[in-house]
Amino acid sequence: MQPTVREVLQLSALTTGRPRVLGGRDHLDRPVRWVHISDLRDLTDLLEGGELVLTTGLPLADGAAKTEDYLSMLAAQGVAGLVVELGTHLTAVPEELGALADSLALPVAALTDRIRFIEVTQQVHRLIVADQYEEVEFARTTHEVFTSLNIARASTRDIVTRAAQTLGAPLVLEDLSRHVLAFCALDTPTTALLDQWAERSRLHDAADGHPGAPAWSAVPVGVGSERWGRLVLPAPASDASRARMVLERAAQSLQLHRMIQQERDALVVQALGGLLDDLLSGRVTEEDEARARATALGLTPGSRYAPLSVRVPQRPGTDALTQGEADRQLLAAVRQSATAVGGSAIASIRREGTVSAIISCLPNGADRTLDAICRGLRERLTGRSGTEGWAAGTAPDSAGLIGAAHGLTEAEHVADVGLTMPEAHRLYRSTDVRLRGVVALLRDDHRLQAFAETELGRLLDHDARTGDNLLALLRTHLDCGGSKTHTARRTGLSRPTLYSRLRTLERILGVSLESAESRTSLHTALMVIDAR
Repeated sequence: MQPTVREVLQLSALTTGRPRVLGGRDHLDRPVRWVHISDLRDLTDLLEGGELVLTTGLPLADGAAKTEDYLSMLAAQGVAGLVVELGTHLTAVPEELGALADSLALPVAALTDRIRFIEVTQQVHRLIVADQYEEVEFARTTHEVFTSLNIARASTRDIVTRAAQTLGAPLVLEDLSRHVLAFCALDTPTTALLDQWAERSRLHDAADGHPGAPAWSAVPVGVGSERWGRLVLPAPASDASRARMVLERAAQSLQLHRMIQQERDALVVQALGGLLDDLLSGRVTEEDEARARATALGLTPGSRYAPLSVRVPQRPGTDALTQGEADRQLLAAVRQSATAVGGSAIASIRREGTVSAIISCLPNGADRTLDAICRGLRERLTGRSGTEGWAAGTAPDSAGLIGAAHGLTEAEHVADVGLTMPEAHRLYRSTDVRLRGVVALLRDDHRLQAFAETELGRLLDHDARTGDNLLALLRTHLDCGGSKTHTARRTGLSRPTLYSRLRTLERILGVSLESAESRTSLHTALMVIDAR
């Protein structure tokens, strides 16, 4: 940070002159860019702004009019302040000097005793050079920190945490729908940081630049049209330039991490163990081999085999150890539930929060076996930290293990969609999810998020700003198939009031609600928001 006028007046080279502030006290924290010594009455062509001017008082010795002209000239040049040494050309300060300095918002100080101006310039310039070196050192350290994170392929959470620690302030990574992807609260309570985050983020954007708006800093994450998120510093930055530097470097690391992760997911099959991995990857192609290996691992042979996937919601801020323990509890619950109903299973943790299994079904059928297992899951998982809110998905059963393994992808997708359904703790099939399933499958795609934001962003901004909650009315109207009669009956609104609000909706959204295509598009956008 550059030294301020207040800090300069406290330097030893100046304190020996017994400085006394005459005016402009409210602006003593103005930064000093340089020190300029001059007794010239006109410095118009010699200053660039931010200088602390030192004078022996000659420009102030020609009366009130000349004094006013001189101070006005300095204020117009944007100087940081003026220090007047008494004794050479002035023995006393002009009476009007303090009031004039206040009116011009120009800090002015007088020195009772004479000093060596050269010592002032040396000390101030030494501080300025030290500040510049500190900035260079901070930039170098920041570069090294994020380069190390990139080399180590740090996780999204690690990158956000390190950036927050560097800034000493909480940090939030949000997607295009304003949902929190990762955060580091530091000493801020998590509830205070994330409470109504989406609404606060929208309100900040709407009020940005207005007087009284919260002093947030934010940088986009992603490249050009592929922008997929935003890194937000929801607190005043003590040094705006440093905050911007750290946010931009963190955003670059996050984008690199995303690119590496996307490439890894596209090229590498997620193998999570043993026989199930071999079945999924196609390394086992003979049913006899699959049955022999499964039997050796304890699977009871059956006439039918069903794929089952169980998912638990991902909770932001969960550390790797806690997530690993929750996954192990989920895996144990699936195996115990299968055993408890007289069946058996090949089960594995496929990824964080997901356990997939092939179930050897009982003679009474796959549906009854799966329903009984889910009842056991409800008993074993209810009330356990990290596994509440689970959902299970399945696909058509098969006479062979290989056929059942091929259905695991569909089962995992259905379970993923099940987490977004109104009911929890139940078994879902493809016929239960339909369009919502497609939306849930693509919900992390930034293009789908951008579509939802384009469709509903203006309405969400309006609701956040006014509290009207027109989104609820839109949802009801779409659920009613666009029927005003059914909407009025369900909402209890009078016809004139309903028509007026629907017109307001159309004006905000910029579309006609009479159009079936518009209603379909809006309904899909609502599903995207629900899935997120």
